Amino acid sequence: MSSILYWVLSILLFGIMIIVHEFGHFGAARLTGIGVVEFAVGIGPKLWSKISRSGVRYSLRALPFGGYCRFVSEEDDGSSDRPDAYHKQAVWKRAFVSVGGPLMNLIVAFIVVFILLSTNTFFQVEPVVDNVVPSLPAEAAGFLPGDRIIGVNGEEMESTGDISMAISEILDREIAFDIERDGQRMTLHATPRWIESENAYMIGIYYRQTPVRYGFFEALSQSVLTTGRMSRLLLDAFISIVRGKEDISNLSGPIGTVVAIKEQTQQYGSVGYLNFAAFFGVNLAVFNLLPIPGLDGSKLIFLLIEKIRGKRIDPNKEGFVLLLGFGLLVVVMLLVIYQDIMRLIT
Repeated sequence: MSSILYWVLSILLFGIMIIVHEFGHFGAARLTGIGVVEFAVGIGPKLWSKISRSGVRYSLRALPFGGYCRFVSEEDDGSSDRPDAYHKQAVWKRAFVSVGGPLMNLIVAFIVVFILLSTNTFFQVEPVVDNVVPSLPAEAAGFLPGDRIIGVNGEEMESTGDISMAISEILDREIAFDIERDGQRMTLHATPRWIESENAYMIGIYYRQTPVRYGFFEALSQSVLTTGRMSRLLLDAFISIVRGKEDISNLSGPIGTVVAIKEQTQQYGSVGYLNFAAFFGVNLAVFNLLPIPGLDGSKLIFLLIEKIRGKRIDPNKEGFVLLLGFGLLVVVMLLVIYQDIMRLIT
């Protein structure tokens, strides 16, 4: 595939996931009786529009980079007194609308994961040692094929993802691995070593992989677990960045996402693309629920404060905070794009 096609696939993914997000807000508003002025697919100049019987304007915009949902509010001429105006609704209704976008992203991600799991044969990676790399810390610690890792530094581990996350938080310090070997429990100690060729800290083990084909109900339950696991890993990653445990340079922007889509699609074809689409949907949901001004999470914070105070926060003050937050997001995005470009040219 040419690079242009990967850009097209990326724009398609961005656009669909953002439209899905906005449709979540739209659907929640319609369910709770909040008035919607316009639901737009795309941004920029208007190519087509139609007003429905319910009074909602549906429009198609020139640039396929997402879309938006605009509610009836006091900012609209002549609409401040309408009973379905956004600001006149109960706090729980407005909170539901804010959650609607991220929730729809999670639902779509779940559906994509379910389709993948129910229609393909996968290799299930178990926290069981399949092979030990010679001359790396795991060999010196005494790991053997067949060892099942059940804990790291006293914390129970359920998956290889949990183990990898635990190791990444400890890095170059000694780690106590609780394992099961031939029905007996024991503890092995190893210190991850930086491997230049892999650009990562490693202890030197390969996990056992077992081919799995899921039935309908198994795929259903595994899709719930997988979507939940993705959400938790992403939330842990954001928390690590805030705490300074992870560098902001590890974040990827639009260019980095295109590179990731290219790598996944080249290696795994349509399965890789769909898998990344599910991950991106979860990422969009988790990110938007963060309490950062300008995101849905910050709206929930404002609504909580309003509920506690018993009255609405001054719209001008709220707007000022949201504007500052938006500015911060723009600065962070520019920094991330710069990092993406530097990764490509170095």
